Amino acid sequence: MKKLPAVHALRWAIFGLLLTMSGQAGEATLAPVKEITVGERAPSFTLKDQNDREFSLETLLKKGPVAVVFIRSVDWCSYCQLQTVQLSDHLAEIRATGGQVVVVCYDPPEKVKRFTARRKLAVPILADVDSKTIDAYAMRALKGVGNQIGSAQHGTFVIDQSGIVRSKPYLTSFEGDSAVEMLITALRDAAKQNLNPNK
Repeated sequence: MKKLPAVHALRWAIFGLLLTMSGQAGEATLAPVKEITVGERAPSFTLKDQNDREFSLETLLKKGPVAVVFIRSVDWCSYCQLQTVQLSDHLAEIRATGGQVVVVCYDPPEKVKRFTARRKLAVPILADVDSKTIDAYAMRALKGVGNQIGSAQHGTFVIDQSGIVRSKPYLTSFEGDSAVEMLITALRDAAKQNLNPNK
């Protein structure tokens, strides 16, 4: 078998490398990480909201159970925008349970600020730019193209005051009030868990 000249061999090597790189640029796939399950301790976090206020899980839990709602993006995900608007509209009802809610996304602070100012939202939206909290909760989308890389999957964790995940309600739609009612019920149940820790 005839050996390729060095120049041709180099060209084929570069061509192969470019093909590999273009495939990786098109779609990124991450290895799955261990899912956080009900009954486990919730990973701690400290992030800033749209008003540059710092929120830590530990501080939030001092006031009552917490719902941590992960969304993909307030910038390009219309479902996420609808979800955060509705949570903000029902914030008083949510807080009346003794619980709190925060939204976590990977958007940079300036995009979060722009969106919340435009829609006049009061719900805290925490910017997790490097996706560390998203990863800690095993919520990063495992596959993605373009803007989706680094974003979270949709999901909610309801955490009681002792820091234990008590439920992961599946909030299918925010077009009606049913998803908010489900979240309020989950926060009430988490509050009861602290009154009856053996349950």
